[in-house]
Amino acid sequence: MGVLAVVVVIVVVVVATNSGDKTSTPTKPAPAGSGATSSQPSSAVKKTPRALPAIRLAGRGKQASPTFTVTDGLAVFHSTCSSCSANFAVELLDSSGQTKDLLVNNIGTYDGSKAEGLDAGRYRLNVTADNAWSVTVTQPRHASSAALPHAYAGKGDHVKGPFNADHAVKVQGTNRGQGNFAVEVLDADGALQDLPFNEIGTFNGSAVSQMINGGPYYINVTSDGTWKLQLSKP
Repeated sequence: MGVLAVVVVIVVVVVATNSGDKTSTPTKPAPAGSGATSSQPSSAVKKTPRALPAIRLAGRGKQASPTFTVTDGLAVFHSTCSSCSANFAVELLDSSGQTKDLLVNNIGTYDGSKAEGLDAGRYRLNVTADNAWSVTVTQPRHASSAALPHAYAGKGDHVKGPFNADHAVKVQGTNRGQGNFAVEVLDADGALQDLPFNEIGTFNGSAVSQMINGGPYYINVTSDGTWKLQLSKP
């Protein structure tokens, strides 16, 4: 019996010793495509720039408009006075009350637009009218640009664009009117690049405009009649 007890004790000791010698197996990394998440940050989703909201001003008769704020760059002023019979004038003033430009100076009804290159800040309008008027200010950004050749047509004062060109564009223009016919090429910030036409009355001709700054570009048209422009590579 004594020998048997010793054998049992030895067996128990061996089993206990073996059970404590187990080593842990290192964890293998999950294979690609196994659904495991990566610790690396994902690339940010690019957002399409949002269009700047339009600024709408309206009144009746001679008035100074409320102040409004614009960002740096091109601003388009669309002015209307559908029942005016006398002088309709829209003067743009800066934050100190000084004249920036005379946007409109017309006798009778009017519906037209003009583009300006402005610094960011506060502005207001001095409006002269004998009836109800409205001015809408827009700031076109990230608009799709037309490729050359491209044609524009209209009646009266208008802003057209944008269009792309490699620092030069041939402008073929016609105008049927009695007053000033002027065409300005502006860059995307509203800076004047060239004045291909500045004529009086009916006109039919062409010119090559050379632009200092890169595109896209816009066109400021001044006219009291109907006009057409054909833009092409020089």
